[in-house]
Amino acid sequence: MYKLLALDMDGTLLNPDKMITPHTMAAIRRLMQEDVLVTIASGRFPASVWLHAREVGMNFPLVALNGAVTLDATTGELLEGAPLLYEQVLSLLERIEEAGAYVHFYGYNVLYVRELNDMNRRWPLNNVVVRPHRELNEANYRDQTMLIQVEDVGGDFRSFVQDRHPVFYKAAVICPDHASREQLYEELERQGSYELSRTGTLRFDVNAAGVTKRGALERLCAQYDIRRELVAAAGDYDNDLDMLQWAGLGIAMGNAELHVKERAAVVTGTNREDGVAQAIHGYLLHSGLTAASES
Repeated sequence: MYKLLALDMDGTLLNPDKMITPHTMAAIRRLMQEDVLVTIASGRFPASVWLHAREVGMNFPLVALNGAVTLDATTGELLEGAPLLYEQVLSLLERIEEAGAYVHFYGYNVLYVRELNDMNRRWPLNNVVVRPHRELNEANYRDQTMLIQVEDVGGDFRSFVQDRHPVFYKAAVICPDHASREQLYEELERQGSYELSRTGTLRFDVNAAGVTKRGALERLCAQYDIRRELVAAAGDYDNDLDMLQWAGLGIAMGNAELHVKERAAVVTGTNREDGVAQAIHGYLLHSGLTAASES
C-alpha cells in the first residue's frame, strides 16, 4: 500500500473552475482514513497551498513554489526554504530586461511586481479556495486574500533588489512571443544556475538550481522514513515531471501534456472528470486495482 500521495494543484487537484470538487474531496478524505498521508506539491504561493490543504484536512508537510518552500500543514508556517541567490536575481534581471520580457518574483506570500496592473492586482484573489455560489470578489474572500500581498517595487527591480535584498523563492517570466521566449529559456538553461520549468503557454518559472517538487518531497520522505516506492504523485505539466518519474506511482492527468502522459506510469481522467478521485479509487485504496508492496 502507498503511504503518501502528492498532488499538484492547477490542472490536477483543482477542476477547470479552480475548485476541489466534492467527489475529489471525499476520495482524499477516505484515503486519509486508511492512514495514507496526503500533501500538495505546487508552484503556487504557500498561503494558497495551505488554504487548500486545510480545506481537505491534509496531514503531511506541504510543498509550494515548485519545491522552493516546505510548510507546516497545520499552521502554514515555513519549514524550509531555498531562495534564489542575490547574484542569480541580478543576472536574471539583466537578461530578462535585454529580452524585453515581463517578470515578477515570489517571496513568502508576497508577489513583487514592477508596477501594479489589472493582472497582478488580482493575484491574491486568484489563489483563494473558491466557494460554490460565492462570487469571486475581494469582499467575499478578504479573509483569504489578506494572506497574500502584492508589492509594487516602483518600476526598477534592479534598484529594489540592490537596496532591499529581498528573499525571492521563484520568478515567473512571461513573454508572448514564442521565439523570444524559447531563446531566453534556452540561454538561461545553458547557464546552469537555475531550475527552469514551463508552466503555461506564455510563461516559464525560474527557481534556484536543483529546486524541484521532487527534491522537496525527497527530503520530506527522508525525514519521515517513507521509501519512494511507497509514494504516489499526480500532475499535469512540466514542473511535475521529475516528481512523477521519481514516485513509486506517477499519475498523469488526462488533461496533461502528451509528453507528461508518456513518461508517467499511469494516466487517469481529466481534472474535469475528477481524475484524482478516479486514481485514488483505482490505485490507492485497499479496494483499488493495484497497490504497492511494503515488503
